[in-house]
Amino acid sequence: MKAYFISLGCPKNLTDTEVLMGKLTAAGHEVVKTPRQADMIIINTCAFLQTARDEAMTTIKEMAKWRKQGKKVYIAGCLPKYWKPATKRRGFQSGHRDVQSQVSRLIDGEIDSIGLFNYCTPRIKATPPWYAYVKIAEGCNNYCAYCLIPRIRGKLKFRPAADVIAEVKGLAKRGVKEVIFIAQDTTAHPELPAILSGAARIAGIRWIRLMYTHPAHLTDALLDLIARERKIVKYLDLPIQHACDKILKSMNRRYTRHDLETLISKIRRRKIALRTSVIVGFPGEGETEFRELLDFVRRVKFERLGCFTYQREKGTPAAKMRAQVSPKTKIERFQKLMRVQARVTQKNMIGNIIEVLVEGGKAGKFVGRSYLDAPEIDGSVIIRSRKSIQPGEIVKVRITGASAYDLCGCLT
Repeated sequence: MKAYFISLGCPKNLTDTEVLMGKLTAAGHEVVKTPRQADMIIINTCAFLQTARDEAMTTIKEMAKWRKQGKKVYIAGCLPKYWKPATKRRGFQSGHRDVQSQVSRLIDGEIDSIGLFNYCTPRIKATPPWYAYVKIAEGCNNYCAYCLIPRIRGKLKFRPAADVIAEVKGLAKRGVKEVIFIAQDTTAHPELPAILSGAARIAGIRWIRLMYTHPAHLTDALLDLIARERKIVKYLDLPIQHACDKILKSMNRRYTRHDLETLISKIRRRKIALRTSVIVGFPGEGETEFRELLDFVRRVKFERLGCFTYQREKGTPAAKMRAQVSPKTKIERFQKLMRVQARVTQKNMIGNIIEVLVEGGKAGKFVGRSYLDAPEIDGSVIIRSRKSIQPGEIVKVRITGASAYDLCGCLT
């Protein structure tokens, strides 16, 4: 049979989609590029937030139209796992069953979630040839007050370091230059230093990127390793979520503003750039708490920052908290914080010369990513050059302009 895949959500979901494609291909099926060519359509869903579930429902309805032409439609991933525990809890049963009943009329069935896999598992890479995601763990033990992930993905499980390194060796042989280690919480992996050190010794790998690091789990030894190893990009994805002790405690983040300041000082001494994400509009966030976050962002000068408005998710402790913030106030705070970050980025970057991995374009104008930019998460670097540059090349660029998200510059 011929299968068409749609992967929704984060890079962790994308690795699961790659494995689903690999397993189907190994079983004798064929992966095709359009639903018109397919006998079956598989949608790998995300259910982390209501917006993700809405996107999944829209996609399911759109793909269900192909059933009239005899094609099968299946769903996989987080959405089925989100429904199952929720329907067992009083107060959610009716609503979830209504949605499930609606979906059951649109699909032919569900495909089991992938979970963890090993380097021998068949996999079809869905990213460009020069980079690949490597999932080192699955699940989470943090239980942040706003997050459904532990309920959907379960408790933390991790892959042995040797297994991860074997996968990276295989990717290097296929021409991958950048390896991006991902998990719900990468720094919770007990063998993370061994994974990073082992990957750094593999010929062909130029950049090693570490995503989704929890501030409570970063050690001095790990920071020293990142600073010391040449191939590990001096970029750390450190989601702080907030900077006010009152809000951090309500979020169950298990650190204080002082802890963050101490950690960030250690990171800065090692000349590692910082990417973070923050949530505005969390329950109990008044003007005082928001100003504290805003001042923290101004002072720390994060090289990259993503801002999200809090979404109230049934089944999380935060959904039951008092002092919920109005949608209008959330948007206003989001816009204000991003204006501040735009000014920070401009001051940080203009005039610098940085390495950029080129991903496309044509003579005169090319697009790429610097070591400061993770794919699909951070921005891009627009490069002016009369010289032709091939996708996958790493070049040096002088930055001449910057916004909150993207940079522009010229080839040196």
